[in-house]
Amino acid sequence: MSLIIETYLVLRRESDLTPANPIIKEYRSNLARQIRLEYTPEEVEMVIRNKNIRELRQSLLVNLSESEYQMELFESRRLCGESGAGLSALAQYEDWEKYESLVGHELEQLSKQPQPAEAGIPIVFVGSGPLPLSAILIHILKKEIVYCLDIDPDACEASTALLERIGLAHNIHVVKEDGAKFDYHPFQRIFIASLVPDKQKVLEQIRRTRPDALVAVRTVEGMRQLMYEALSEETMESEGWELLARTSPEGSTVINSTLFYRFKNY
Repeated sequence: MSLIIETYLVLRRESDLTPANPIIKEYRSNLARQIRLEYTPEEVEMVIRNKNIRELRQSLLVNLSESEYQMELFESRRLCGESGAGLSALAQYEDWEKYESLVGHELEQLSKQPQPAEAGIPIVFVGSGPLPLSAILIHILKKEIVYCLDIDPDACEASTALLERIGLAHNIHVVKEDGAKFDYHPFQRIFIASLVPDKQKVLEQIRRTRPDALVAVRTVEGMRQLMYEALSEETMESEGWELLARTSPEGSTVINSTLFYRFKNY
């Protein structure tokens, strides 16, 4: 638990949350490595329910989210500024293999679900961020058009520039839009990123505008709840969503799990 508290204090103290700050990079890496270890349910419960951890956890998640955003923005701009940067350079990014594993398992589960009768309907990725690795991998692996939604103007500017630089701007479109207000009616397959806040508002908008959509929501389990907000499966069920499938994290590689939902009766 000392590492969790130390990470919280460091994130609160440091003004530079980008990879240019080696302290932030070290603490993020150490925490990510620690939470990927195997723990018993009892060990997870003891940490998650600890009074000190409960008091700081929400603030820790906010700061970790901001540091991840700053990291992605930094890397996206760096890649755009490199001479001769292309898709091959992006594939050298240190987290590429983790995303490749995560997206590969997601697409495997997606392929097992009933697909849209009409071919060519793009996939929507909500909360794509300034470094849209997931959207890029979905397009590469599935050969389909992807719409990236993000409410942050800097994220949209950086991701648009990067996609143009690597030659994918015609296949991956960036839309500056709030996922809780977007009209999902033309789409049938929607991914929601783990860092999207107020996921329930996004899901409610999907239910209003495209209730038969297949929705893949990234979440976390066990000790991984110390880096990302977990989706409440009980809340999803009570609100009328049917769980169709799930992916599970791969030991020391992937942090996120992904839950596949469709609104009941569709």
